[in-house]
Amino acid sequence: MTKHISIHLAFGLIIGITFSHYFTLTVAVSWLLLTLAFSVLLVTYFISKHLFNPRYYFAVATFLMFLAIGASRFTFAQEPPLKNHYTHFIKQENALVLSINQVLKPSKNYLKYEAEVQQVNQQATRGKLLLNIKKDSLETPLKVGDFVFTNALISEVEGAKNPFQFDYKSYLAQNQIYNQIFASPVEVRLLNLKSHSVKVIASNIRDKIIYEFEKKGLKGNELAVVKALLLGERNELDADLRQSYAAAGAIHILAISGLHIGIIMLLISFVLKPLESLKNGKTIKLILLVLILWCYAIIAGLSSSVVRATSMFTAIGFGLFINRKTAILNTLALSALILLLLNPLYLFDVGFKMSYLAVLAIVLIQPKIVNIWHPKFKVVHYFWQLLTVSTAAQLGVLPLSLYYFHQFPGLFFLTNMVILPFLGTILGLGLLFMLLAYIGFLPAIFIAIYQFIILVLNQFIVFIAHQEAFLLKNISFSLLLMLTCYLVIISAFYWMSQKTFYRTILVCLSVLSLQSVLIYQKYQSAKTNEFIVFNNYKTPLIALKNGVDLKILRTSDRLDNAVLTNFKIGSQITNFEVLKTNQNLFLINDKKVLVVDKSAVFEPIKQIDIVVLTESPKLNLERLILQQKPKLIIADGSNYKSLITLWQRTCSQLKISFYNTSQKGAFIYYF
Repeated sequence: MTKHISIHLAFGLIIGITFSHYFTLTVAVSWLLLTLAFSVLLVTYFISKHLFNPRYYFAVATFLMFLAIGASRFTFAQEPPLKNHYTHFIKQENALVLSINQVLKPSKNYLKYEAEVQQVNQQATRGKLLLNIKKDSLETPLKVGDFVFTNALISEVEGAKNPFQFDYKSYLAQNQIYNQIFASPVEVRLLNLKSHSVKVIASNIRDKIIYEFEKKGLKGNELAVVKALLLGERNELDADLRQSYAAAGAIHILAISGLHIGIIMLLISFVLKPLESLKNGKTIKLILLVLILWCYAIIAGLSSSVVRATSMFTAIGFGLFINRKTAILNTLALSALILLLLNPLYLFDVGFKMSYLAVLAIVLIQPKIVNIWHPKFKVVHYFWQLLTVSTAAQLGVLPLSLYYFHQFPGLFFLTNMVILPFLGTILGLGLLFMLLAYIGFLPAIFIAIYQFIILVLNQFIVFIAHQEAFLLKNISFSLLLMLTCYLVIISAFYWMSQKTFYRTILVCLSVLSLQSVLIYQKYQSAKTNEFIVFNNYKTPLIALKNGVDLKILRTSDRLDNAVLTNFKIGSQITNFEVLKTNQNLFLINDKKVLVVDKSAVFEPIKQIDIVVLTESPKLNLERLILQQKPKLIIADGSNYKSLITLWQRTCSQLKISFYNTSQKGAFIYYF
């Protein structure tokens, strides 16, 4: 336990957080768990002298203690916020003073900002929200540190309204954002106040660097990539170029992550290497290395991903200083432990998991892969090292990547073999040019060369992305399948380290479990039948699922829209069909379903079970209910809100069940 204490404690914390996530605990139960765990730890400590193997019992007690800490910490993070949180002071009409924390990627119609609520009705408050301001070509976008006044309404962030859809509400909740404001430019007034926080100073530094880059001729997609690569600003990235990076398996270089911080750490370590010859030189080098890494993190905006990556490589730096693999693993586990104690919701952030899994795979798996072959020539050996690092990292994140993104870039080996050798140069030059830009001494020729390098990088990425035959899309991958894949990978490399009979059996069992999961999921998909009215904006989307077959009963939308694609992937659909007729009466199992669209034309049939209203039909709903006698009325997302409100009132008066997909999400009838 002493040798791997950080790993031991981090593992307990992770299990506790996961348990609390899937089995909701009350605050009272959480306190009870903490009390019991602490009591066990205390008793174990006092009686350890009389136990046969005290270390074992103390290890179990500390594990249980951190499991209880993880479970309770997650529960407390879900509880109502502090007393001075703005939600405790909200009324029907409010006067709000907000400060801008971060400029987010704008949507089609709105500029988006993360804002801190400084005042509500002249009451000092805390807490963050999402500020959405309607786009206006005459308005100047807000900056980090700006203060604004608004009396616009605060509303709760909406969750996913369709099966297998990305849950933006949960994503924002990881950053303690639960509410949002939609406002027009006239509802938001810029105040003559300015923050002088570290984030504002960092934002001003970034603005000056970007201004100098633009002044010297850096523009277009090249400027957007440089801003993403060096400063963590991805708001101006072209959507097609972003998709090309994703298809080529290189999307990770457009976000400051563990890869960037790791390369920067190596570059700084190389520059500071002469210090090692001094007395206490290694210690001085480590201190300077950590300081420079965190200065860069501050300039890059201190986003969650940047803080996590910098914390992780700070830990790795200490591990390398001690110069033992166990020290690297322990310090890596310690950084995860600290981050999860500060914010247990990080555990459900895909970036957090991918960063740690990639580094763990490089530390544990890469040495085993690299020993398979020992090239004699240095150049071949160098590229073999790169290939094994890339392979190990990819193995570490592959199941997780398939679970979240459902695609696999087949040419990722080629992409990384070409990019990784030059990424250090690109980042190194970028850091140098950032420094020169800030001090105002950046020759235009330097930027011309840098723009050409980024242009070549973009063209190579676009070329790889166009090789669509190598891009595997829409891969259905469940949580259970992801876990069993990791079980196979871990057991396989455990067997490679020592080929014993016991480990061979372990590998066989893990492969058997993977096959069992695949068979079980196929069986489950085949026996599930559903009638679905999706919450699709502007156009209807109604479907019937029979096992792995999907029939679209009504739609006027594109068949590659995100709602339908997500459902096909999540439900493991293999056969897909679109009903070409304008049929509006369907028999679903033993239920009669009538679809009434904008034409409002349908044959009167008695004893209808379900009526689906779509595309805002002009009809007398009261008469329809009296004639058809339905048991349920469904209004989908293609209807006008005013009509939905009117229909809901009518159904309430006639005591008929009403289902609004805009409020409750997609309607699903299982049979």
